[in-house]
Parts: sequence; structure tokens; C-alpha cells
Amino acid sequence: MVLVMLFSGCAAEETFETLADPVVQTEAAVPRQISVELPDDAVAPVLENAGEQIYLCQDYEIIIETLAGGDVENTIQSICGYERDDLTVLETQFQQITRYDFVWASAGETGDRLGRAVILDDGSYHYCMSVLRDADTTETSQIVWSNVFNSFDLI
Repeated sequence: MVLVMLFSGCAAEETFETLADPVVQTEAAVPRQISVELPDDAVAPVLENAGEQIYLCQDYEIIIETLAGGDVENTIQSICGYERDDLTVLETQFQQITRYDFVWASAGETGDRLGRAVILDDGSYHYCMSVLRDADTTETSQIVWSNVFNSFDLI
């Protein structure tokens, strides 16, 4: 009887060991600084938060924003409301930065509006600048928009 009690108390316990890859936490990329030469009458942003500045001027608005990278199709649609397939998007590459340029037209409260945007994609973020202006001010505008858009760059 003593032997039965001794052997019953010596049952082996199963020990499990789990193996897993260690959790590697990568630091999130820090957004880069945007450099752009804005028109003279766009002195200070009317609205500003951490990733967006909005400049409201006499006959146009400029929006500069930094969005999470990844889905450029979603970024294009959030800027202009159109899907990429409905636009002609010019895509260029320079020093690990992909640049997307596109234009669109829309109806506004006071008439037709023209939009133009550029997106710089560094793989982590989308740096965007869009301009929406009245279509009837195209010929009278003193602003050379190609200079403004060509100056849009990352520091």
C-alpha cells in the first residue's frame, strides 16, 4: 500500500515551451519638412494643425498636408474626389521620391473651379499640395502656378 502511494505521487508533469520570434518594434519614420514658394498673398495659413495648412486667398485656396503613405489611390481621391482611373496622373521618380501630378475640374458655388495637385511619396508619407481656384481668373491671374508647383519639394 505504501508503494502504491509513493508511485502515484510521482507522476511526471508535462512541461511545454513555446518559441516565437521576438517582437521587433521599428521606429516610425519622422515626416520630412516641405519646402514651397507660395504666392505673395498667401502669407499665413488660415487654418493649421499638425499635418495640414490651409491658405485662403482672394480667388484660390492652397492646402498643404502630410498624410500616411501607402495607398496613393486613396490619397488622390481624398484630395480631389476623383478616382485615379478618372484622371490623367503624371508619375515621375527622383532620388527615391515618387511625384504624382494631376489636375481636375469641379463645379463651385460661383462657377467652375480648377484644381491642381502634387503628391510626393517617400515610401512612408504622402506630402500633398493642392490648389483650387476659380476658372474665370485663369487669364487675369498674376501667379505663375508652374513656378509654385515646381518649387514644391522635401528638405
